[in-house]
Amino acid sequence: MSLTSEIRRHFGKDDESGIKKLQEDIQKIYKDIDDKNERECASDIDKVCEDLNDLYMDEENETMVIESIRSLSFYQQYPWFRKAFIKLLSFLEEDYYLRTDAMRHVLDSGWASNETYALYEDKKADPFIQKLLPDIVEDYYLGIPEEDLKADLLELKRDACIKRFFLGRYILRKPSCLDSIKDRYQYIYRVLEKEVEAVKERPGSYERELEEEIFKWSKKAADEQDQKTFSTSQMLHESLIDTYYKNLSMEFPMESDELNEECLKWKKIRGNDTCPCGSGKKFKKCHGA
Repeated sequence: MSLTSEIRRHFGKDDESGIKKLQEDIQKIYKDIDDKNERECASDIDKVCEDLNDLYMDEENETMVIESIRSLSFYQQYPWFRKAFIKLLSFLEEDYYLRTDAMRHVLDSGWASNETYALYEDKKADPFIQKLLPDIVEDYYLGIPEEDLKADLLELKRDACIKRFFLGRYILRKPSCLDSIKDRYQYIYRVLEKEVEAVKERPGSYERELEEEIFKWSKKAADEQDQKTFSTSQMLHESLIDTYYKNLSMEFPMESDELNEECLKWKKIRGNDTCPCGSGKKFKKCHGA
């Protein structure tokens, strides 16, 4: 930490008026969003940065800032707000604020969310990847204990695992599918690095682990809503394969015949057959491991 940052950390304002002004200026940002007032929003974010610059950053104040960043990040769905929000994230990247893992986590989450919306609007991006990544990224940064997950969040966990399953299959089918993500969206790719490594090194066991996770979250979500779900892991597996290829065919209709044939291969595969994933290994030593 720099000397200037250390001085600011210890000798910033520690009074109720400073905290009150910060809270008021944050509330103004919410009003600006409701009013879609881009100019005032940019001005109020500047004021929040000034407030933070003068405020003593103890644990309580940091918690308030973290909660505000987490809440405001959801409004990045609006392109005009995204530009203003970047100013706040950039300001908080100063080493003065990065004293805890919690602050680092919420800033990484904010940047990743920013990139997710930018990816969705990227006309050059792979359309299948565009639909898979938002839930995966949101789940990665969720930060809520498993026992506290309810309703929609249980469904998010389930859906994120399903999309990770699809992503793993897609990486094997199209190894270059994440090249542009790695080059242009560093915070998103950071979420995916371990996924990519697992898919390449142990595709079969990794996929089985995901299926177990999907089965678990599907049951939890179904129990929460008093609904039925898959009774066996085999039923789940067959449904995942069907859904994956149906989604691919919808995105790439010109390849639907090829995709249907590929889907049938997965349904008829036996242990000593060559794995359809393209690894060249026998199925029992690859995806059937």
